[in-house]
Amino acid sequence: MKKKTLLSILGVLLLVGGAGYVFKEQLWQLVIMFVTKDTFIAADTDNFDPGLAMGENFPDIRALYNGQEIDNVNDFAYNKGMVFIANRSADW
Repeated sequence: MKKKTLLSILGVLLLVGGAGYVFKEQLWQLVIMFVTKDTFIAADTDNFDPGLAMGENFPDIRALYNGQEIDNVNDFAYNKGMVFIANRSADW
Protein backbone atom coordinates (compact mmCIF):
# COMPACT_ATOMS: atom_id res chain seq x y z
CA MET A 1 0.00 0.00 0.00
CA LYS A 2 2.75 2.44 0.91
CA LYS A 3 4.64 1.65 -2.29
CA LYS A 4 1.54 2.27 -4.44
CA THR A 5 0.99 5.65 -2.78
CA LEU A 6 4.59 6.70 -3.37
CA LEU A 7 4.41 5.60 -7.02
CA SER A 8 1.15 7.50 -7.48
CA ILE A 9 2.64 10.66 -5.98
CA LEU A 10 5.75 10.27 -8.15
CA GLY A 11 3.57 9.82 -11.24
CA VAL A 12 1.57 12.94 -10.48
CA LEU A 13 4.76 14.91 -9.88
CA LEU A 14 6.20 13.72 -13.20
CA LEU A 15 3.00 14.71 -15.03
CA VAL A 16 2.95 18.14 -13.39
CA GLY A 17 6.65 18.64 -14.10
CA GLY A 18 6.23 17.58 -17.73
CA ALA A 19 3.23 19.88 -18.20
CA GLY A 20 5.22 22.70 -16.58
CA TYR A 21 8.08 22.13 -19.01
CA VAL A 22 5.79 22.03 -22.05
CA PHE A 23 3.89 25.15 -21.02
CA LYS A 24 6.80 27.03 -19.41
CA GLU A 25 6.39 30.18 -21.53
CA GLN A 26 2.70 30.50 -20.73
CA LEU A 27 3.34 29.80 -17.05
CA TRP A 28 6.15 32.37 -16.97
CA GLN A 29 3.84 35.00 -18.50
CA LEU A 30 1.23 34.22 -15.83
CA VAL A 31 3.85 34.63 -13.08
CA ILE A 32 4.98 37.97 -14.53
CA MET A 33 1.39 39.17 -14.88
CA PHE A 34 0.64 38.17 -11.26
CA VAL A 35 3.78 39.82 -9.84
CA THR A 36 3.33 43.10 -11.77
CA LYS A 37 -0.46 43.27 -11.45
CA ASP A 38 -0.55 46.45 -9.34
CA THR A 39 2.77 47.97 -10.43
CA PHE A 40 1.59 50.30 -13.18
CA ILE A 41 -1.30 52.76 -13.33
CA ALA A 42 -3.25 53.78 -16.42
CA ALA A 43 -3.17 57.53 -15.73
CA ASP A 44 -1.60 59.98 -13.31
CA THR A 45 -4.59 61.53 -11.56
CA ASP A 46 -3.08 63.07 -8.44
CA ASN A 47 -2.24 66.74 -7.89
CA PHE A 48 1.51 66.23 -7.39
CA ASP A 49 3.65 68.43 -9.64
CA PRO A 50 7.09 66.85 -10.13
CA GLY A 51 8.59 69.96 -11.70
CA LEU A 52 10.12 70.24 -15.16
CA ALA A 53 8.58 68.39 -18.07
CA MET A 54 10.67 66.28 -20.44
CA GLY A 55 12.65 68.49 -22.80
CA GLU A 56 12.04 71.67 -20.81
CA ASN A 57 15.10 73.84 -20.14
CA PHE A 58 16.60 73.67 -16.68
CA PRO A 59 16.40 77.05 -14.93
CA ASP A 60 19.56 78.99 -14.14
CA ILE A 61 21.27 78.05 -10.92
CA ARG A 62 23.40 79.75 -8.31
CA ALA A 63 26.35 77.74 -7.06
CA LEU A 64 29.95 78.10 -6.00
CA TYR A 65 32.67 76.63 -8.20
CA ASN A 66 36.32 77.12 -7.26
CA GLY A 67 35.32 80.01 -4.99
CA GLN A 68 33.38 81.86 -7.72
CA GLU A 69 29.65 82.13 -7.98
CA ILE A 70 28.21 80.71 -11.20
CA ASP A 71 24.68 81.11 -12.47
CA ASN A 72 24.77 79.24 -15.76
CA VAL A 73 25.89 75.67 -16.47
CA ASN A 74 26.54 76.31 -20.17
CA ASP A 75 30.20 77.10 -19.39
CA PHE A 76 30.66 73.45 -18.41
CA ALA A 77 28.97 71.90 -21.44
CA TYR A 78 31.69 72.76 -24.00
CA ASN A 79 31.11 71.21 -27.43
CA LYS A 80 30.32 67.66 -26.25
CA GLY A 81 27.33 68.46 -24.09
CA MET A 82 26.78 67.71 -20.44
CA VAL A 83 24.71 65.51 -18.17
CA PHE A 84 23.32 67.45 -15.23
CA ILE A 85 21.56 65.60 -12.43
CA ALA A 86 19.44 67.56 -9.97
CA ASN A 87 18.03 65.95 -6.85
CA ARG A 88 15.09 67.82 -5.46
CA SER A 89 14.53 67.18 -1.78
CA ALA A 90 11.16 66.20 -0.41
CA ASP A 91 11.13 69.07 2.07
CA TRP A 92 12.17 72.53 0.85
